Order: sequence, then C-alpha cells, then structure tokens
Amino acid sequence: MVEMVRVLVGEGAEVDAEDVEGRTALTVALAFGQEAAARALLEVGAGVNAGTGWRPLHAAAERGTVEMVRELAGKGAEVDAEDGEGRTALTVALAFGQEAAARALLEVGAGVNAGTGRRPLHAAAKKGMVEMVRELVGEGAEVDAEDGEGRTALTVALAFGQEAAARALLEAGAGVNAGTGQRPLHAAAMKGMEEMVRELAAKGAEVDAEDGEGRTALTVALAFGQEGAARALLEVGAGVNAGTGQRAVHAAAEKGLEEAVRLLAGKGAEVDAEDGEGRTALTVALAFAQEGAARALLEAGAGVNAGTGRRPVLAAAERGMVEMVRELVGKGAE
Repeated sequence: MVEMVRVLVGEGAEVDAEDVEGRTALTVALAFGQEAAARALLEVGAGVNAGTGWRPLHAAAERGTVEMVRELAGKGAEVDAEDGEGRTALTVALAFGQEAAARALLEVGAGVNAGTGRRPLHAAAKKGMVEMVRELVGEGAEVDAEDGEGRTALTVALAFGQEAAARALLEAGAGVNAGTGQRPLHAAAMKGMEEMVRELAAKGAEVDAEDGEGRTALTVALAFGQEGAARALLEVGAGVNAGTGQRAVHAAAEKGLEEAVRLLAGKGAEVDAEDGEGRTALTVALAFAQEGAARALLEAGAGVNAGTGRRPVLAAAERGMVEMVRELVGKGAE
C-alpha cells in the first residue's frame, strides 16, 4: 500500500484532502495503525496539523504508536490541539489506556491542564492509571478541575470504581466536597464503596450534600441497591429525611429493600413524606410491585390514604396486587 500512496500522490491526489469526518489520509493511516503508509504520506508532504476533524496526533495517541507521536511532534504537530470533544492528544492517549504514548506526549510538551473538554487527569482517573495520576499531579495538573458534567477527577475515579486512583488523588489533596456536579461521596455511594464512604466522611465530606436532582448520597446508595454503603452513611451521620429531591425511604421502597425501609423508619424517617409527584413511599413501593417493602412500611405506620398524588390503593390496583388492595381497603383506604 505504501507504493500505492506514492503513485496516487504522483498522479495528483490531494494529500491533505478530508473525508466526511474531516480526517486526512495521514490521520486515517494512523488510526488504523498503518505506520509505513503514514510515513509515506509524510514524505510526500502530508500536513501534521491538517484536517478539521480528528488530527494525526490524536490518531497516533489512540493507537499508542509512540514513535509516531514523537515524529509528528518533531515535525510541528500542535501537541495541545483539541478534537471535536475538546480533548487533547494526551487526554485521548489516557482515555485509551496508552500510557507510553501519554508519556511521549508529556516529553514533547503536552499540557497537563490543556483542553476545553475532558482533562488528562480525568481520563487517567477513569482508567485507574494510578502512576499516571501521580505523574500528572506532579507536573501541575489541577486536581480539582471539573469536567463538562461538573465532576472532579476524584468523582470520576469513584464513579468508575477506581479506588486506587481515588486514593492517589486524595493523597494529592483532592477536595472531598469539590465539584459542581456529582460529588465524590455520591459516586462512592453509587458504587457501594463502603470503606471509601467512611474515608470521605472522615476527611470532611458533607454527608447530606445534594446532587443535581436534590438527592443525598444516602438516597443514591439506596437507589442503586447499595445497602452496605447506605449503612456506612448512616453510621457517619447521614440524615434519613435529608434532601429536597427523592427521599431515602422512597428510594428503598422503589428497590424493594425491606430491611433498609425498617432501618430508616426506626431512625425516624418520615414514612408519609411525599416525593415530587405527591407520592408517599408506600405508593412508590406498590407502584413498583414491591410487596415486601410495602408491608414493611405499613408495619412502620405508613398511612393508607396519605399523599396528595396517586394513592396507595390505586397503585396496588394498577399492578394487579389483589391481596394488597383488600388489605389496604381493610385498613381504611379510600
């Protein structure tokens, strides 16, 4: 194919013409790991910064072709140029787990804080690249910088279950309450990381902070069925009635977590509190056909006529829960 490249160019082919994705032939060659073809294109004058889409350097970074990364940089490739998602080649290399290519990019001057999209540190955190996390921080990466969703690298590490990377970030001074989007504690709760929940709380994480939906970490833990994390949050003082969005007891009811329902009620959860649709936890349990959770709520004193939205008996009827309908009517349901 190398000879064909030379023949085509000799016949007048535009070496930097773009495909429908804005990629030049050089970028395409690199994207498919065709180094010989890429070098042939460079020999005939292919531009190292050409293309309105994916750049050659990004393609080399994705494939982890270290020598090609160095060669492109040596020929003038803009090392901090961004792709359509605002990512630099360094971020791309890390996003694809190409540690050697990432180091090569750092050697040629790639910025550790460059890019208007996802930052290199977030990419390394997501992939659990502990040494790379430490190296980036050592090079000056802003440890609490946010991604497009308002998450710090610590939150991203936890959201993807990368505990070792999260600890490396904490060692580097990552803020336990940083980020305008999902908080680290919510991410740890979502993944059921009990020890991390305790550690974050011990380091000062606000246990009743709300996410963008008004949910506390306790509610999030229960919404994802993470009872262990929920218990850990209760141990560190999470409020059973906290949050302006979905309440903890509603989340437990929806997931059918009977023991969690009892535990929350025992700790003072308002069993007849309403959600944004005016439904009590009992109505929610029945709407999701969680009979065990519904009975646990009734045992805890849930009102059969409570709620300004859909009533419990209607929810039970809609789910075809005949015995529950009889039981509710027997308890005075209107």
